[in-house]
This record gives sequence, C-alpha cells and structure tokens, in this order.
Amino acid sequence: MADTPLTKHLRMLRKRDHYTQSYVAKYIGTTRANYSHYETGFTRPSNDVLEKLSRLYKYPLIDLVRLSAISDSEKYKRLSVEGKAGFDGMLFDNPASSSLDPLYVEFINNCEDMTDRELKKWMDPDDIELVYYYHLLSPKGKMLATEGLRLLVKSERRNED
Repeated sequence: MADTPLTKHLRMLRKRDHYTQSYVAKYIGTTRANYSHYETGFTRPSNDVLEKLSRLYKYPLIDLVRLSAISDSEKYKRLSVEGKAGFDGMLFDNPASSSLDPLYVEFINNCEDMTDRELKKWMDPDDIELVYYYHLLSPKGKMLATEGLRLLVKSERRNED
C-alpha cells in the first residue's frame, strides 16, 4: 500500500463532497472494500473507474489520469521545478501538462490532513472568488480554465527569468 498523489486526491475529493466510501463504491459499481483499495493505493483504478469518478466529482478526467500516471511512477517525487519533468522518461502529450507544479504537489500531499482553518491559509479572498467561479463552469470549461492558468503561470515564470 502506497500513499500516492492519486490516493490522496481521491480521499480529498470524497471528503470535499462529504461522500462515504460506500456511496462512491455504489456509484462506480464496485464494493466499498474495493473502492477503499483505490484510496489506500492497494490497487489502481482503471481508466473506466477514473472516468466515473471524474463525473461524480465533476473533476477533469485528464487530471485524474495524470495523477494516476505520476502515482504509477516510483519516481513521482522527483518533479522538476524547471518545467519538463518526465516520469521514467515519459512526457505527457500536452506541453502545458508535462509537469505538475511542485507547490501543487506539496498542497495535494498535505491538504488531506488540513483543517478548514489551515486550508484557508492557502487561499486569500481572490482565490476564493476564483474557486467560486471555477465551480460554476462545465467540465470542459474547467479543463480549459485549468490549462489556461497553467500556461499563464509558465509564461510569467519565463518572463521573470
């Protein structure tokens, strides 16, 4: 059993929506014990299961697939700050998604155990407004907004250098 970015993210999404493991398991068509294995890293969910979870949580499928790929890599902790991080030599097709920001990885690794007060330390009023509007978007809109923000951040970092 391994605590990976995907397992932590699945727990965070489930807790965010106040779902039980039994509810999620029923939604995706499996047993609670089997779903529990996804959250503990004992087994990896198939792409079909990731697609169902994406619909349930209204969360971009590409992000769950990306977290799954990173989790499969024994070297997922070796993310590059400079940009094109490969996982065992694998680069994602989408150049904007070729790596996860180390700060985001740190957030995912720590947010599961954060209290609401600690989580708010990561967010100022502008962040809260952004999250509000983000949740109003369609799944496709969320994907486009996320990719757009990634490109903007990468562009600003390049301009700072």
